[in-house]
Order: sequence, then C-alpha cells, then structure tokens
Amino acid sequence: MKIYANGCSFTYGHELESPQESAWPRLISNHLGGTLVNRATPGGTNQRTVYHTVKDTHDDYDLYLIAWTDYSRFTFYKSENNFEIDFNSHMEGGLYAKESFYRDWGATLYKHWYNELFSFKLWLQQIIQLQLTLQDKNYLMINTMPNNLSLWLAPEELFLGSVKHLINIDSMNDEQIIDEYNEIQYYISLIDISKFYKWNDFYITDLCTSFSVGPGGHILEQGHKHLSNLIIDHLHV
Repeated sequence: MKIYANGCSFTYGHELESPQESAWPRLISNHLGGTLVNRATPGGTNQRTVYHTVKDTHDDYDLYLIAWTDYSRFTFYKSENNFEIDFNSHMEGGLYAKESFYRDWGATLYKHWYNELFSFKLWLQQIIQLQLTLQDKNYLMINTMPNNLSLWLAPEELFLGSVKHLINIDSMNDEQIIDEYNEIQYYISLIDISKFYKWNDFYITDLCTSFSVGPGGHILEQGHKHLSNLIIDHLHV
C-alpha cells in the first residue's frame, strides 16, 4: 500500500526526535504495512498542499492524508529559480531570521494586502478543488487548527456578530454581508465533510493541551501516536 501525506509542521513531525519514524502518517503507514511519502513541511501552507498533492497524484497512491493548516499562510515562488517560500502572519521560521528582505516583504503583505474574509473563502475553494481532484481516490482530510470555523459557520442571524472582528463591516452594507454569508454557505455545500476526520469537531492542535509539546508548541511522540490511533480507528483498518 502506497500512502501519501501533506500538510504543515504537525504532519511533518516538527520537534520530534525522528520525524521520519514517529510522525503520525508514518505510524499509520507502519500499521497498514505500507510505504509513505510525506510531503508536509514546517510552515507549509494550504496553497502549497494543493499544488504538491495535485502534482503528485500521477503516482496514484492508495491513501491520501491531507491536513489543512492556517488559512492566513501563503506560498510564493521566486521567478529566477522557483524557490518555494512560505509566509505566515507570525513571521516565524529560519528564512525570516536569515533574510531581512523576506521579513520586510512579509510584513508588507500582512499589513496592506491580507484579507481575512478572502483567505477563508479561498481555503474553502482549495478544499473543494482538492476533493474534486481526489474524488475517485481513497483519502481523508483533517484540520490542523480551528481556522475560526465555528465563527464563520454561525447561523445567518448570528453571522454578523460572530465575524465582525474578522471582516471590515464598516465598509459593507447589510446586503453585502448577507452575500458573503451566502457565498460561504455555497462553498460549504460543495465540501464533502464525510471525507474529514470530525469536521469542525476536532483539530490536531487540540492534542496540545493533552499531550507533551516541544518548545515550539508541537505535539511530541505520545501525541502523534494518539493521533495515528484515532485515524486508524476512523478508517477501520
């Protein structure tokens, strides 16, 4: 069995002593007696996950494990060499510490161009796109972090109060806000939540309060083992 995984640091196994041996996708692969390709990377973005997963489907894996991360992250590619650069709003990572250009550019991106509402809707579209790509394949998706889902998915009568701190409501009239709500509901209707491990009821970061974490806040061996067991039970394998 060939198994494919993609996501961010929580799927890569960041802060584990041996990520290649102890990260939850590896433990699932071991249980199934399969081989694993883990494309996750620390600081990885949803945009990056979609790009690489779609590209890698030509190898036709038997099981795809996709872990969605913070929707505020973006990936760009340098024009001269296609070097992949992942940006996050906290400006964390070795790249920023080494290169002031990336820190300055990232700060400008998040100060002047980041739009929370658009980023959330883009993430929903990314889910839809990848599910369409994988619709004839065996796959499971999981949310690494909440991404304010409970707020964005509030009923219409509660929507404005729920997300008013996430969007610029002063520049939008009631009709525009309802349009945004309806657009989000349409995207949600296109997502097959049965392909998620507990959509909006479980996030990998939930385990950070129950299991030991490293200095950077990532679950360690015990947490990865617990997560792998949860998913194995869910897959009934």
